[in-house]
Amino acid sequence: MSPPEKGRTSMPTLHGTNLTNVKEKNRALALRLISTGQSVSRANLARSMHLTKTTLGNIVSDLIANDVIREYTYSSTEADSSLGRKPIILDLSPNSPLIMGMLIKRNLLSGILADLKGRIIAQRDCRYDSLDQDTLIETLVQLYTQLRKGQNRKIVAIGISTLGPVDTKAQKLTTPVDFWGIHNLALSDIIRERTGLPTYIIHDSNAGALAEKIYGFHAHSDNLLYLHIMNGIGAGYIFQGNVYDGDFGQSGELGHTSINFAGPSCNCGNRGCLELYANIENMNRHIKELRAIYKGPTLLPKDQEFYSWSDIITAAAAMDFLAMAALDEFCGYLSYAVRNTIHLLDVSHIILGYDSPVETTVVEDTLTTKLNSGPMSNTGHVIEIVKSSFGGQAPLIGSIALVTDKIFNGELNIFEF
Repeated sequence: MSPPEKGRTSMPTLHGTNLTNVKEKNRALALRLISTGQSVSRANLARSMHLTKTTLGNIVSDLIANDVIREYTYSSTEADSSLGRKPIILDLSPNSPLIMGMLIKRNLLSGILADLKGRIIAQRDCRYDSLDQDTLIETLVQLYTQLRKGQNRKIVAIGISTLGPVDTKAQKLTTPVDFWGIHNLALSDIIRERTGLPTYIIHDSNAGALAEKIYGFHAHSDNLLYLHIMNGIGAGYIFQGNVYDGDFGQSGELGHTSINFAGPSCNCGNRGCLELYANIENMNRHIKELRAIYKGPTLLPKDQEFYSWSDIITAAAAMDFLAMAALDEFCGYLSYAVRNTIHLLDVSHIILGYDSPVETTVVEDTLTTKLNSGPMSNTGHVIEIVKSSFGGQAPLIGSIALVTDKIFNGELNIFEF
């Protein structure tokens, strides 16, 4: 799934400098604006970076000489040609470097190759029922080998988006719950050693937030909360324009925050965790309880033993009573944890990411109603929840964004490879 083009209509004003000792940072900043903007000319690039035309010209010439970008004559419509000289814009070269992204889920490993715009060039997936540490590593290496085969463009780094918890400081997958006993795995070091490429890991929820910040509709939001609903419930945070992952890189485990201190024990060691209440099993239980007393029509087949998230969302989008009731309960539980997060962080921009087989905002609308009709309704704040630009794919796009963020910040120099 490639990132959407709409939503990136203007370039942010980011300050560069004319000092020669920061040439690399200016070059990285120019590359960021070219990669995340639309119809970028030399003039608006110089204006956005606050650089002289001469300094900007040297940076552009350097990027062109390294075949990272090219100049193109641009005309959006035939009518433009009658207005005189066609504008010259800067865009990525067809030979520009690529990034490899990987996603680790409980039943799926995915690998992608993408350019600096986040556009996916190739993708391979591997589904599994169980695995151990060695199988996990070998499968990731196989995905790398398969994707780079026959690829002439340079691959500069690997980003890995994974279920948590993750220690991003030590670059380790620490103690994920119910993940076949895989603990304290120095994944970044191992994959770097096996591939020879710089490798970085990130919690899948933070990856989703980073994808939205760099490639989504929310590039101009300095503060946002990304909620990821998959096998569990995670949260990614962007504060003052950057991913926040805490002192140890283990933030984002919203599903393991307690909404009932007297509740049942969770595998994480806590009591009354959100994930014990807001889950697909409880949604199915609620549907079966209601079916005993509800005799009206429903889109959920009576003879079906278990309804998936997709089944329920599809039916809820059509305003099916049983599906809407299950979703209402799910969002009710979720709203408790989200409300606590909002009280702590004062964030009003919330993005929801999940897989959906239909185009609908029924989840966002239901959760928005819950949050704006409760204790926060008298604060003057209106909490807006919108769907992710990438649906359930945000953590996968985020594995690319993890690397491009380092490139655009000047932390990773693509000219050294």
